Amino acid sequence: MGWVTVTDSGDGNELWRFATAAGGAVCMAAILFAGLPLGGGFLGFAVFSGVVAFAAREPAPRPLGLANRLTLVRLAALAALAGGGLAATFSSEAGLALTGWMPCLIYAAAALGDYADGAIARRTGTTSAFGARLDAEADALGLAAASGIAVFASGTLPAWYLLAGFGRYLFGAALFVERRLGRRLVELPASPFRRRLAGFQMGLVAVCLAPFIEPEWAPPATLALGLPFLVGFARDYLIGTGRLDPESAGSRRLTRLFGRLRRPVSRVAAVAAVALGILKLAGLAVGSWGLAAFFFGWLLAARGETHVSAEPGEAPG
Repeated sequence: MGWVTVTDSGDGNELWRFATAAGGAVCMAAILFAGLPLGGGFLGFAVFSGVVAFAAREPAPRPLGLANRLTLVRLAALAALAGGGLAATFSSEAGLALTGWMPCLIYAAAALGDYADGAIARRTGTTSAFGARLDAEADALGLAAASGIAVFASGTLPAWYLLAGFGRYLFGAALFVERRLGRRLVELPASPFRRRLAGFQMGLVAVCLAPFIEPEWAPPATLALGLPFLVGFARDYLIGTGRLDPESAGSRRLTRLFGRLRRPVSRVAAVAAVALGILKLAGLAVGSWGLAAFFFGWLLAARGETHVSAEPGEAPG
């Protein structure tokens, strides 16, 4: 993927003008129409501003472009969601904003926007290092905020899933410590499976925010999707810190073995999903494992697009 030439040699006024307007408008709309308390709106705007400032370590292109503007809008929506979660930790009344369909709809719309802004950037030839970083930070914030709400407010996700929800931040913190200790970090290789796993987490959390989901439904699906996600982070950590060579003979053998096993395992998982679903219809409390088997089979069978490798020291998106 090529980057557009950055022509913004100024102070990034265009970025901050649009970011301030978008962040303020979205947080205000959340206060007026989504039940977000005033304090949650301020917290959301503060989170939004911090993430934009962090992403702006890469120079923003000028003009900013439609794709980056869309990413900023969905980032503002996710920051408002995070603001509601933070406000709920200090006030029980603030938690009312996290009930019903609103958190699910906000996160689902922002997750769908992740595909839209990337497609627009590629179609218009306006991809940039800034846009890639901003997009990755929006995804990380959204997954962390939504999984936190699903754990603490909805109760539909098990507490251990916070390791996956905050995985990017934990990964980044671990690499920061390694860098401070003097270890030389290496670039992560491209991995279609990495991006596919991240997309599945977003879909799983969006579903678990729906008010009709029962707490006992989610644990099997989180095991099927969350554990591979955490294993992927652990593998990327070992590769990024030079402790594991993905080009070694052993790693290549494991990759080939996984390739040979992927199709039969996915078929077994699909059959298990159907069988467990039938048992659920028969009145046995095992159908939730059918959902897990379905997700796991889909995960193995789906074909992912090539994922651009992360920069050295950066968490995978």
